Formats: sequence, C-alpha cells, structure tokens
Amino acid sequence: MTLLRSLFCIALLLLLIVPSPAAGDPAARARFALAEEDWDGVLAATGEGLAGEPDNVSLLCMQGYALRKLGRYSEAVAVVSEAIALDPAPVRYANRGYAYVAMGNFSAALADAEAALRIDPLDATSRGVEAMALAGAGDLAGAESAVDRGLALAPSSAHLWHVRGEILLLAGNATGAAAALNRSLAIDPGYSLPWPGMPSVREDLAAAMRAPAAPVSGLAAVAGVLAVWYLRRR
Repeated sequence: MTLLRSLFCIALLLLLIVPSPAAGDPAARARFALAEEDWDGVLAATGEGLAGEPDNVSLLCMQGYALRKLGRYSEAVAVVSEAIALDPAPVRYANRGYAYVAMGNFSAALADAEAALRIDPLDATSRGVEAMALAGAGDLAGAESAVDRGLALAPSSAHLWHVRGEILLLAGNATGAAAALNRSLAIDPGYSLPWPGMPSVREDLAAAMRAPAAPVSGLAAVAGVLAVWYLRRR
C-alpha cells in the first residue's frame, strides 16, 4: 500500500512540474482561447508567439480576429493585412473584410470579398462580406443576391440568415426579414457576431416587428433606413 501511495505521489508530482505540450505552445493556447471566446487571452498568446515568429500567418490571423471581436478594427485590418501579404486566402480576406464593414469602409470590404471569391467562388463566408458591403453601399438588390448565393452554399449558417434578414429589413420587407431572422434563431440563437457593434438577431427581429409590412417606397426612405443601419454599427 505504501509503494502504491508513493507511486501515485510521484505521478502527481510529475504532472505538476512537467508542462503539457499546450502550455509552452502559444498557438495552441491561442486556439483554446479562441474557442472560449476569450479575446484578451487570444491577444496574450498570439503576442507571445509572434514575438518569436513574426511571420506566423496563423498567429497573425487569430490576433486580427480577436482585435476585430474587441472592436479594434484599424488594428485588426493592419494585422490581417500582414497575413494576407504572406499568404492570401479567402478566410483572411473575409477576416479583414468584416473589419472594413464594421468601419464603414464598404468599398474596401467589397474588394476583399471579390478577392476571396476569385480564389474560391464557393466560399460562403465571403458572400456574407460581399452582401454586407453591398448593403452598406446602398445596393440592396445586389446584397440580397449575394447573401442568397451564400445561403445556397451554406443553408445552415445562422449568420447568413441574419444578414439576409437585415438586408430585407433595409429594403422595407419586414415580413421577409422576420422570417429570415427567425430562421437564424432556430439554427443558433447565440452565434458569435462578427463585431461587437453589430445588432443581434433579436434586436433586428424586434425592429422588423415594429416596421411596416409593406416595402419602403422612395429612394429617400431607403437612404434613411440605410443611415440608421450604418449608425447602429458605429
């Protein structure tokens, strides 16, 4: 019994003094923090990793993503731009594109979406960026077409249904907006928004329930709704 107890104590001591592989791996810690939506933890881990590997694209992308989630959009753009320069990929363009949308730089967001789609026309996430950029620029028909193309690729995306609901709400189609937003809630009622200033699905649904069911008529009315949509993201 004494021998077994001694062996147990030795094993426990080894667990305490020998670090796990993840403990010394900033990338692994960053991925864990990312899964937990611990954005400050992501920044701490990626900052440590980039100090030794400044050209690590994965670390740069995770850092840029966390910066966007914290509302630090200009910093996010700068960091993800470094990653794109090293290794352009659709997911990186979308990462930066959402930061541009949050900043109100819709032309830059659209350029990123188009760059991503040239690489992979089947990238549903980039269709979402494209849709939001077009909506922000006032092209609601183009925005609806873009998000529908995204949904054809990813029909179970709570985010894309949310985007579709927002676009229909902008167009004055409150009934269609409510249906899309309810679809988003049914898929994932708590999905992580691309940036902190974006209204939640429930906020948009409440707006749809208050809005008239008939489409808004007149360019002035659409422009007014668009201005509100943009200001809610600042």
